[in-house]
Amino acid sequence: MLKTLLCTCALLSPLALAAQTPDWYPPQHHTLRTIQTPAEFLGYPLGEWHLRHDQINFYLNQLATQSPRVSLEHTGQSHEARQQLTAVVTSADNQQNLAGILAARATVKQGRDVNGPLVVWLAYSIHGDEASGAHAATALAYYLAASDEPWVNKLLDEAIVLITPSQNPDGLDRFATWVNGHKGNVAVADNHSREHNQDWPRGRFNHYLADLNRDWLFLAHPESQGRVALFHKWQPHYLGDFHEMGHEQSYFFQPGVPQRTHPLTPAINQQLTEKLAEFHRAALDARDQPYFSRQGFDDFYYGKGSTYPDINGTVGVLFEQASARGQLQESANGPVVLAEAIANQFATSISSLKGALALQQELKQYQQEFFRDKNIQSGRMTGMLLQAKLDPTRRDALASLFTQHQIRFSYLAQTVSADNQTFTPQDSLFIPAKQPQQALIAAMFDKRTEFEDATFYDISSFDLQSAYDLVMASEVKLADKQLRDAPPTEPKSLLPDDAVAYLIDWRHGNAPRLLQQLLNQEMIVKVATGDFSLQGNTQMNWPAGSLLIPAKQQKLDKTSVKAMLQKLSQDWQIPITATGTFAAVSGRDLGSDDFKVIQPVRPLLIAGTGTSTTEVGELWQFLDAKLGIATPLVNASRLEKIRLNQYSHLILAGGGYSLLDADLADDIGAFMRQGGTVIAQKSALEWLDKHKLMSAELISSREFDKLFDVSGLGFADRDNLNARKTIGGAIVELTLDPGHPINFGLNSATLPVMKNLVLGFKPVEKPFIVAASYGKPMLKSGYLAQEYQDKLAGTPAVLVETKGQGALVALADNLLFRNTWLGAEKLYANALYFVPVSMK
Repeated sequence: MLKTLLCTCALLSPLALAAQTPDWYPPQHHTLRTIQTPAEFLGYPLGEWHLRHDQINFYLNQLATQSPRVSLEHTGQSHEARQQLTAVVTSADNQQNLAGILAARATVKQGRDVNGPLVVWLAYSIHGDEASGAHAATALAYYLAASDEPWVNKLLDEAIVLITPSQNPDGLDRFATWVNGHKGNVAVADNHSREHNQDWPRGRFNHYLADLNRDWLFLAHPESQGRVALFHKWQPHYLGDFHEMGHEQSYFFQPGVPQRTHPLTPAINQQLTEKLAEFHRAALDARDQPYFSRQGFDDFYYGKGSTYPDINGTVGVLFEQASARGQLQESANGPVVLAEAIANQFATSISSLKGALALQQELKQYQQEFFRDKNIQSGRMTGMLLQAKLDPTRRDALASLFTQHQIRFSYLAQTVSADNQTFTPQDSLFIPAKQPQQALIAAMFDKRTEFEDATFYDISSFDLQSAYDLVMASEVKLADKQLRDAPPTEPKSLLPDDAVAYLIDWRHGNAPRLLQQLLNQEMIVKVATGDFSLQGNTQMNWPAGSLLIPAKQQKLDKTSVKAMLQKLSQDWQIPITATGTFAAVSGRDLGSDDFKVIQPVRPLLIAGTGTSTTEVGELWQFLDAKLGIATPLVNASRLEKIRLNQYSHLILAGGGYSLLDADLADDIGAFMRQGGTVIAQKSALEWLDKHKLMSAELISSREFDKLFDVSGLGFADRDNLNARKTIGGAIVELTLDPGHPINFGLNSATLPVMKNLVLGFKPVEKPFIVAASYGKPMLKSGYLAQEYQDKLAGTPAVLVETKGQGALVALADNLLFRNTWLGAEKLYANALYFVPVSMK
């Protein structure tokens, strides 16, 4: 078997041949010959071509068929319907007792001493173009299935090893197609080669262009949902998270920068990480492979694969290998070779297993202590109340998120008053303070604004209250009788036959999706631009933004209209109110011109080179998956060939837009004057400003730089200054103009948003343009330099400028941040449906 492999390797260049030494093949006298090697399965050495996800899955299925040590976990499908598999590798005896082992694992969060095997999860390539990990995982699965070495037998007797080769199936396949399509017979190390420079959007991201290694907390994508379900099913003691970094670097493993570890992470967690690091150092020293730790990377944001475990009773460790991207790439440290990268990742996979096995008693003790004395108690409980005011959709999304993270909560059985707020069963949840996941809850609602080190690898705050725009009351004591396990059921209302119109409260989270379905059916739907009241059995007050559907429609008779609305009401669990009169008790009558007809939305989302990949993806997912709007993505380079007047909205995510010239700026200006709406956010505003498409002025980068006093600073102070000047991601508060149409349905005079770019507007003197400004004070949580707070507080954050018959919506921040910012989604929906029609 080994002889055949080496003969096949002779087809490679001498450099690649040297790097293809098969570290992952067990010694011949310690090999189970019935297990097919990766090379035998593929027909070529592992790493000669980049693996596709389907090849990995086929091979895992084959291992499960050939080896009694291997079974498979199915964790759902990706957006593109690729099956996600994890190999479960352990002794044949353990395989026969998996049901019993899992039953014991299910009791881990009770804090008792759980007998049973050590559980180690090694997960790879969550960024699809960091592919050495997926290859190493494939090799590791073979090695553990085939090796008869004494240490492997001991490992599999005493441990369960979970191996997930590809955590981002869609991105991995996008990348493999690219690099394989640009690979020659002779390896090309030139960094400028197309093999090493993917076109937009690259394989790092999933189908909706999200970075899945930022989604462990908020679970906006099915890949993450399946991954977190697997985590809590097995509750591993150790999780290795394998990545790649820049090709000019060497190899990194945690611990990261000590002072940038989240304060909620137990100190013993980092001590165990350091003990495990000794095994990685020995493994890489043996390979003459340079490495570093305690530098560059942190352990702060709990939404990543190496840090989510740390707040869930597991030790998570990040690994970063210098990336070859294709097969071979030049670097200052010498050539980076894919096969060598695979071997490094394999080496630290083995060191992870050997280290975890050696430290298994400490890892088990750590997990037991993490959950000790955290069991929920019956009777009167202390906890927090959370309310998605008047919006059961956000409440239900919150409940779903808690369920997936195994956070215990209850619905209200009756209305409760706390902290001068009224919490109703229709929109509120109660979360007990004492429960197994109390550390995760503390992290999800953490609001700190002071930090030992102001340098962040990712965002500095991830407060769930802000993301979902929730009302909160802490330290609330409730009795069992005030709580219930299931949400209260709303009585089904049958719409009467004699209605002249139907009304929908726009504050409901599902209202935009229902509106879009009505528009798809060419229904006439109007929006109220002011408050009004109607008399039914009781007087009902309706806020601006409420939707009006006349019973008399051009394309449907009244019976069909009623039937459609009845079905949509049930499908989306949204109340629809019928009225038998157009007369209002107060405010506008329903036949008033102040009820504006909502026009169909036909957006064009600019994509491609020059645009922010993740922001385009967030907008695409919101429009397509959330609202159900057909959304063309058009490369910026093609815009000059398109008639813009066939669209209602032109949407610009952040980006440089260097491919758009002055002639196209003129076309976009004409598009707005003729009735189109441009929605632009973040750095896209700089392009609009440059081409005079926006009357408001941006604060210049030079003006921001002048805020920081650099007198007396030495070279050693440079990194600290750069950290202070960076907005990695802080939560700020906006003060809203509640009467502005773009704020309809938001329920509050303030709105939290994520700010992660140094950008702002100068004060605007012209009236009626500013829809939202940064609050005074503006910082809610996270790190934002005081200089920025002083400069931006009170300045505009959301502007709506009328342009002839159309409008420009200018957003200083990304309101849909990672598709987790549910509280601000309504403002974006308003920009689509209510601008400019409700402003005329």
